[in-house]
Amino acid sequence: MISAAQLYDFVHCPHRVSMDAFGDPDERDETSPFVELLWEQGLVHEATIAAGLNITVNLRLIGAADRERETLSAMTRHEPLIYGGRLTAGDLVGEPDLLEWTEFGYVPGDIKSGSGFEGEESEGKLKKHYAFQLAHYVAILERLGLGSPTRSPYVVDREGRRVPYVLMDPQGIRNTETWWDSYQTALSAIRASLNQSNASTPALSAACKLCHWHSHCKNELVATNDLTLIAELGRAKRDVISGVIPTIQAFAQCDPDSYVQKKKTVFPGIGLDTLSKFRARAQLLTVPGATAYLKERVDLPIKDNEVYFDIEADPMRGVVYLHGFVERKFGQAGAAQFIPYFADGNEPTHEEAAFHGAWNYLKARTQDSTIYYYSKYERTEYKKLAEKYPAVCSVEEVETLFALPVMIDLYFDVVKKATEWPLYDQSIKTIAQYLDFRWRDTNPSGAASIEWYNRWIESSDPAIKQRILDYNEDDCLATGVVVDGIRALPVKA
Repeated sequence: MISAAQLYDFVHCPHRVSMDAFGDPDERDETSPFVELLWEQGLVHEATIAAGLNITVNLRLIGAADRERETLSAMTRHEPLIYGGRLTAGDLVGEPDLLEWTEFGYVPGDIKSGSGFEGEESEGKLKKHYAFQLAHYVAILERLGLGSPTRSPYVVDREGRRVPYVLMDPQGIRNTETWWDSYQTALSAIRASLNQSNASTPALSAACKLCHWHSHCKNELVATNDLTLIAELGRAKRDVISGVIPTIQAFAQCDPDSYVQKKKTVFPGIGLDTLSKFRARAQLLTVPGATAYLKERVDLPIKDNEVYFDIEADPMRGVVYLHGFVERKFGQAGAAQFIPYFADGNEPTHEEAAFHGAWNYLKARTQDSTIYYYSKYERTEYKKLAEKYPAVCSVEEVETLFALPVMIDLYFDVVKKATEWPLYDQSIKTIAQYLDFRWRDTNPSGAASIEWYNRWIESSDPAIKQRILDYNEDDCLATGVVVDGIRALPVKA
């Protein structure tokens, strides 16, 4: 049976569907505490949202063996809102959180602990994994002759807002395929994988770190010299290129110009500049002793003071719980001072107080310091915080502050544009470790920090709080290490 959970996994990694079905269970990694936390908090959030809805039938506590029968019985009675149902049709099985009766039939809905949109909500881009899950429920309802013909299911997001997912709409301006058609393609691919008529292969991506097959797949990728070990060369590009250039070693030895025909490369959607960039990275991964370098000269501002900035946020609670700053004199790494603004609770007043302190600190430091942060995450979260707490600052003030020349996005403004590294990715942790920086914690990650914060909320254990602070301080210190490392890199055309 094909479930909505498999479609969710398929969006992030098609190979996981195959591994879950046919992989050796003994080769699975242990489930991370963060993933377990996601499950727990997802259930708590779902129950909280459900309690505020006009549910007429609650089937959540009924065993799976009886739940389908009770679901169909409730639908026959045209119950207005069914919670926790279960339905099967052919090889499809689905457990939509909500089944809502309309005059045209039933419409499915899912309760989610995240936003109903991808990225910033103002962009209005629907989440593909949510769309596929909802389309799966619609497909089952249609097979049973119980669905609404509108194909417009919905998500109830973390704020309790109803977000329609119109499946017959195109996915975007450039991608005119409808969500429904895209779901049908994914469904066919999953069937082929489960029938073992179409072999899948692993690919390195950011989603791998929380997967229980991470170690197994990473070993296989290294053993096969897979192209996705080249930073930013993901599954889609690998599948386009690998028929001609099968391995990293082959990529390192190739001539990108030989693949150009009529000013375009033979690889659809991949230009010559991108191909050359990947060839350079392949060479760094295969040439013994290869070291990082600058592709062009970088002039980082020099001021008496430098500040390295990093935040910790829990997307499930929708809270930024720590704003960390390491402040130091230029060139004096040993004299660094850590300045944290911590949310001492999970109430909005705690988050606002931490934001207020951090905002005032940042404003003051822009007068006398260069401030570094890694990627657009801090700016995005500060805009959201400004919307929540306008008494602290406005969204316009956030945009103005981050546009200042002294505010430097180290990843997008420097690392991505001007550097190359003999590494599988360009994350702050990977680069800082390459530069010999070591975190104090044995399990340093943003996901782990979220799990620690939730345990601290429950226990108020000062040791857990200190662990969070130490981790964040190390993240900030690592940013400084990368700044210093970039200043020391040679320039190579």
